[in-house]
Amino acid sequence: MSFIEQLKNNRPYPVVLRQGGKARIVHTGQIVDVKRVSDHGISMVSFRTGGEYLISNKFLEPVHTLR
Repeated sequence: MSFIEQLKNNRPYPVVLRQGGKARIVHTGQIVDVKRVSDHGISMVSFRTGGEYLISNKFLEPVHTLR
């Protein structure tokens, strides 16, 4: 869901992926590290088992952690 669509659906705050943060893949529930975020809707993620892959932002949800 894009930033504009989130605002149209009255979300109180938009979901934002951040470079260097963690995200969850919606379909599998797997937690990945976000290496790069593109303005074109694609992010570079790395898995704990190794390897970096491109994945669409609509399949990722940010994971918020307390520090």
